[in-house]
Amino acid sequence: MTSEIAIILGLLLAALVLFGTEKLPVDVVGILLVIGLVLTGVLTVNEGLAGFGDNVIITIAGLFVLTGGLIKTGLVDLIGRRLYKIAGNNEFVLTALIMFIAALSASVLKNTTTTAMFLPVVIGLAERAKIPPSKLLMPLAFGAILGGSCTLIGTSTNLAVSGAMQRYGMDPYSMFELSTVGFLTVAVGMLYMLTLGRKMLPSRG
Repeated sequence: MTSEIAIILGLLLAALVLFGTEKLPVDVVGILLVIGLVLTGVLTVNEGLAGFGDNVIITIAGLFVLTGGLIKTGLVDLIGRRLYKIAGNNEFVLTALIMFIAALSASVLKNTTTTAMFLPVVIGLAERAKIPPSKLLMPLAFGAILGGSCTLIGTSTNLAVSGAMQRYGMDPYSMFELSTVGFLTVAVGMLYMLTLGRKMLPSRG
């Protein structure tokens, strides 16, 4: 037992070093950790591979595919054009719309994929509206993070917790069980960003 703890701590330290130096991509480091745990006997082969068939992983992979389809079909660019048509060069309105759309999208598409999906759109909006990108990118990130808390699939953390609850014999979260608290969080977060937070954002080109 003591040797297993030492192995796990050693692998954890190695992972932190690799994450910090960024010599290898994060996903490669993750795969190497699993291989290391199997080779050292901490996990069996079946235990090491079990995560790849987990419902959480399959759900997240499906959301990435769905996001790719939205980008390929041009829907994301269409949303960007509509946002500019509504808000024009008004920074306040643009910030509010970006946060709202990001939160709404993140609640059904996952917060990380939503941020990646809208990143080029928001940079393009900032360029057209002659607004520093930093003024719009942080609201995009915060909107996606807050929106991800509204549903079960909004963030991988919710999915992981729900899966763990099932393994321990409890009922998993339903799709909208977190929505009441999530919507309140989005409302408070947007109110803060549109008042105090917007004034604290850096102005960078």
